[in-house]
Amino acid sequence: MPRRRGGVAAALAVAATLVAAGPAQSSPVELAEAGGQTAESALSAGVEADAGEIALPPELEWPNGIAFDGRNRLLVGAIMEPAILRFENDDWTVVDVSAPGVFSVTSLTYDSERNVVWGTSPAFLDRDADRRHGLYALDGESLEMLRFLHLPDDGFANDTEIAPDGRLLITDSVNGRVLAYDWARGDFRTLIEDERLGPRERVGAAGVTTDAEGRVYVANFETGRLFVFADGALRQIELPRRLENPDGLALAGDGALLAVEGAVQSGDGRLIRIPDPAEPGPRQVDVLLDRLEFPVNLAVAGNGGIYVTESRIRRVIGPASAQAEPDGFRVVVFGRRP
Repeated sequence: MPRRRGGVAAALAVAATLVAAGPAQSSPVELAEAGGQTAESALSAGVEADAGEIALPPELEWPNGIAFDGRNRLLVGAIMEPAILRFENDDWTVVDVSAPGVFSVTSLTYDSERNVVWGTSPAFLDRDADRRHGLYALDGESLEMLRFLHLPDDGFANDTEIAPDGRLLITDSVNGRVLAYDWARGDFRTLIEDERLGPRERVGAAGVTTDAEGRVYVANFETGRLFVFADGALRQIELPRRLENPDGLALAGDGALLAVEGAVQSGDGRLIRIPDPAEPGPRQVDVLLDRLEFPVNLAVAGNGGIYVTESRIRRVIGPASAQAEPDGFRVVVFGRRP
């Protein structure tokens, strides 16, 4: 059920480990530019002058999944609870999407053909040891459950994307593959399976996106490698350095590949841009933002703005787990333009 931001937040204290390797209403872009419902006017270190931030209400902690729905409303999901924030009518609404098997919202993807919002609920934290990974479809307006699915072979549904042919692509982080789900047939088929997409320890294939030509881009969270799948073959994208835990992926309007680096060990999370990612040969890596605190996902708005969920989950898992709990959470917005 929806809850307005004045409701009571459920504080989650969880011990976990991770092995590292437009409508007429005001838009989130307008809020970030005008200062409404944003955090402090002076951004924290690492966020450049052409970036802004949108403070999240206290009802949602440890954000992850992010997308825009069919009415251009910003949706933000949570790592450790079955809740989605939706921005509408100049305010945030917290929507409880709890259902059997749904305990988190670590990925969000909007399917415009069916007006469906896809989410994932992977059991990757130690607290989830007795749970199974899940994938689910929500009605695009009510966010009520339409379908709940388990991947074949108890696969780890990590990230999702809509392919040009309308199928849903899903990265399976434990089995080193990308699956395609057909809504009409209700079945999964393996699109890509390669040992290079497998995990070193727990989390392999992570972020996924696709371009209009049908090329599929995939990140391996633990190995730090990016890949492109085209003409039936998977090829590693040549980069000047190994990325630090690449996670969410998206394409910019000019075709450049956007990615976030969670940086479990160093703590220096980044938003990066890779021009002409499908071209052969070495590709350059442009750092758009650095010193982000464990960014995990991103979405590109219609005006080109890049919205990044800064999870700050490194304070709960990984080497920074002794740090104090954050005093707030935010979405960082880069490159807004009219």
